[in-house]
Formats: sequence, C-alpha cells, structure tokens
Amino acid sequence: MKKMFKRYRIDYLLFGGLTSFVLILLTIVILLTYTLSTKELVRVTTYYQKENLNELYNKIEIQMRAIEQISLAATRNIVTTEYPDMTTDSYVNYQKREELETFLSNIAYSTPIIQSIELYTGNAFPSKSQSLVSFIDMNQAKDQSWYEAVENADFAWIGEHTITSNQGRIEVISFARKIYSNSGKYQGFMMLNLKSSSIQNQISGEIPTSNRILLDSGGRVITYIGDPSLPTKIKSYLLDMNNESGYMKVGLPESSDSVSSQKNTLMVWAMHYNSSCMLVQLTPLNQITKGSVHISAVLSLVGVSAILIALLFTLYFSNLFITPIRQLLHEMGRYTANTNKVNLPEDYQNEFGVLFSGYRKLMDRIKSLYVSLENQYKEQKKAEIKALQAMINPHFLYNTLDQLNWMALTAGHDKLSQILELMGKMFRIGLSNGESLITIREEFTHALCYVQIQQLRWEEGLTVSIDLAEHLQDWYIPKMTLQPFIENAIMHGFNERLTGNITISAKEEQGDVIIQITDDGVGLKKNWNAQREGNTGGYGIRNVKERFEAFFGTRYRVDIENNSQASGTRVTVQFPVLKYKQEEMNVSLGASIP
Repeated sequence: MKKMFKRYRIDYLLFGGLTSFVLILLTIVILLTYTLSTKELVRVTTYYQKENLNELYNKIEIQMRAIEQISLAATRNIVTTEYPDMTTDSYVNYQKREELETFLSNIAYSTPIIQSIELYTGNAFPSKSQSLVSFIDMNQAKDQSWYEAVENADFAWIGEHTITSNQGRIEVISFARKIYSNSGKYQGFMMLNLKSSSIQNQISGEIPTSNRILLDSGGRVITYIGDPSLPTKIKSYLLDMNNESGYMKVGLPESSDSVSSQKNTLMVWAMHYNSSCMLVQLTPLNQITKGSVHISAVLSLVGVSAILIALLFTLYFSNLFITPIRQLLHEMGRYTANTNKVNLPEDYQNEFGVLFSGYRKLMDRIKSLYVSLENQYKEQKKAEIKALQAMINPHFLYNTLDQLNWMALTAGHDKLSQILELMGKMFRIGLSNGESLITIREEFTHALCYVQIQQLRWEEGLTVSIDLAEHLQDWYIPKMTLQPFIENAIMHGFNERLTGNITISAKEEQGDVIIQITDDGVGLKKNWNAQREGNTGGYGIRNVKERFEAFFGTRYRVDIENNSQASGTRVTVQFPVLKYKQEEMNVSLGASIP
C-alpha cells in the first residue's frame, strides 16, 4: 500500500481510491442485504408454509380417516361378510348380490369423492354397465402393481393409478381393506377408488403451483402436485422426517440418481402421530429468495448510479486538490539559480498556502546561500593564494639547511654537518607534501633522526632499541606522533643523567596498531598533568591527542604511566589499522577503544 502512494500520481490514487471504496462498500451492503433478507424470507416462508401445510393436512386427514371408516363399516357389514358364502339356490345368491350392490352403490353415491367401489372375491359376477360397483375375481388382482401392498396388510392406501370406468380411463386413489367372515376367514378385499382430482385439489389449497406430495405411513406416494420427479428425489430424506411437523433444507439434484451437495430446496412436512399419511411441500430456495435478488438488483442499480456520481465528484474535487500541487511542481521544475520570482498563488489560506509560503522562503534562503557560497568561494581563493605564498617559507628554510650543511662540510665541522643533515631529513618528512598521514616506516625514520641528533650530544650515554614488524611498515599513521613522546622522555626522564635507554616497539592486535615507547628514566612526577602551557613536552603530547581525536574520534588510546616492574615511563598509543589513506574518513565512525 505504501509503495502505491510512493509510485503513482495523487489524482489517480484519489480517483481510484474513492471509486474502490464506494464499490467495496456497495458490495458489502448488497451482500449483507441479500444474506439477511434471504434468511428472513426463508424464516417467514417456513413459518407460513408450516401453518398452511398443517391446516391442509388436517383437512386431508379428516377426509382420509372418513374413507377409512367408511371402508371399515362396509367390510364389516353382514351384507358384505355373508356374500362370499354362496348357496346352491341361485335365486338366493342373486338376492345377496343385489343387496350387496345396492348397499355399496348407496355408499358410492352418498360420498362424492368416491369414484367407484371394487370388490375382489372368489364369487365374482359380471358388473352392470352403469353401476359404480364392480365384482372382480381375486386372481386378477395378483397382476396389479399395487397387489403387494394389499397382500401384506389388512388395509392400505394405493397411490394414484388408472382404472377403466364408464367414463373411460381415469386417475384414482384407492383405499383397500381385506374382508373377513365372522369366523375370521379371509374372503377377499374391497377397494374404494377416490377421485384423484378431488384429493389433489385439497392438497393444492390456495396455491395450485406448489410442489406437494401425499405419502402413506410407509413412505409410498399416494399423490402429488407439481414436479413429477420430486417423489423419487425425497426418498433419501424420509428417515429424517421423524417429527409430527418440521422443515429442513435439502439438496435435490437435477436427476433422481443422486443427492445434490448444495441445499437448494426447502422441505416442509406435516403429519400426526399414528396417522396413515404425511403431507410434504417442496419449495426451491431461488423462488423464496427471488425478492432478495430483486432488492439486490435495485441496490446494484442505485450503487452504479452512486459510483457514477462519485466519479464525477471525485474528478471535480481531485482537480481542485491537485491543481495547486501541479503549480508547485511546475515552479520546482523550472527553478534555476537565476530565478527572480516564484509564480505561486498567494490567496490560499490552508495547507497549500503554508506550502507555497514555505517554498518562497526556501527560495529566498537558497538565494542567500548562493550569495554566501559565492563570497566563500572568493575567500577560499584568497586563502589558497596565501597558503601558496606561505609554502615558500618552509622550502626556503629547507634549502637554507642544505646550504648550511654544505658550508659545515667545507669548514670540516662533521658533527654539525651531520646534525644539519638529520634536521633536513626530519624537515622533509615533516612537510610530506602537505599530507597528514605518512607510513609507519617514515614515522619511525623521523623519530630515529631526532634520536640520532640527541645521540650526537649524549654520545654513548643514550641507547635506543626499535622493534618494528615488516608488515606494519607500509601502513599509515598521523605524522609527528612519536617524536613528542621521545623528546619528553629525554628532557624529563633523563634530566641530570648521563645515560638513558629507550625502547620503541610496534605490533598489531585485533585490528589495531599498538605502539609502546618505554624509558628507564625517573618516571612520572606527582601531578605531572598540571604542566604549564609553555612547556614544550606538554604541548607536544596534547597536540598528538588532539590530532588523533580528529582522525579517529573515540577509536584511539594514548596512555602514559609508570612502569610497573621497573623505573621509567611507558607510553602506549593504540589506533585502528590504516592500510590505505582513504580509510581515515571512516575510522572515526566505529566503536570506541576501551
């Protein structure tokens, strides 16, 4: 996110950011509205479907119980139970048949829902052409698809099937009940064929387009309205419908072969305990959520309109916001050292006004700095000229020493000549072409020249030992480091003495160069640091410390202390290894030496 604000233009970010925000907010609102409204619609629909289904179920159950009671009364009537017991008297048998047919016809005519009555018995007679009662041989029932349900129970509901009547082939729903004699002998069964349309009208209620299924207690389909494939699709859910009424979301597949993994249908059922039927209603969830989809579509349309309006406002406000920034960028782009005036508006009183005012002040300051740099450049040129003139004096002194050395040799003053030669060598190393750093080899040579000058005075009384490793000699050190400490040892340590010994050693340890100067003189006096400023030794040592601090910061150490095991003084100088002159700019940034 931060990289975007660093990479892209502000007007693009404002325009895209506000648009994205409105789009995301709209998407969230639509999703929440759709989800919440869908849940509420499903809940309300489920509640009313349960209430409506229970009401329909009660009416259907009353109707079906009435049919069951009529069937029970008809099969236990003496006219029905004595009919199969035929005698040898044909007239008596005819009277029985007429009496039974009249009895059953009265039942059929008095109950409008009954289409016809079929009596399956071993003593079947041809039925009258216009009669609602048919006598059929029991052997013919064995070929029917519903016979198994009748054979295995005393009574059973038979789902919707087709029969042949006076009016042609019609769809009926039948209730079959076995007939037993008073002695308990099985004599056949009676089927009450009900008008399928009447049952379906009761099932459909006020919504004829619903998907409803009427099942018997064994889960067999009695009749249904709606999608003809639904009865086979709900078989896998029958075991879950163990309450008197309830609902669940189920996944009904496109075909009847499997169960869908997506719950796309609301299934509501109604039944009573110990009832012979169950009413099920199936409603696709997309029908229930159609209202939510409509609301979401309306919100989407409103959202698109809001996005368009937001885009227009964003373009307008981003232009107002970006214009002063563009003006500032334009002024910054055309800036030159000779710019006389900054062309920025002066009527802004907000943050842009502060930016413009700050830029004007910055330009004024830069102009002042240019003037200052120009004056500084002039002064620097003057200083360089003076420095070049000042360089004449050291060269003059160096040439003068050479002349004095030649004159001493001519006059036969060998010792004086030697002193002048050593002083010239020291002076040449001290000049070093203006360099601040010299090699450790040159620094030791400079110190040795000074010692040799002193030895000309001390003769055999002053001895010097040097221990310098070969690999250290080409490394660098600030010049004029050793001479002040050697001078201090000779002037103060060997004062009023005829002999003295000085040891100078250099070594490398953990990335640092450690140089030690040890003498066997009188050692340090009490309060030796409180020397007067005019003292040569004190000024030289202080000068070394100041130059080391300028070069190395805190990464150096200069310790002066008495020898712990002998007389005299030991000076320890420690600083980082400098293999190249360029390293002098970086060594002061490191950690300090303890």
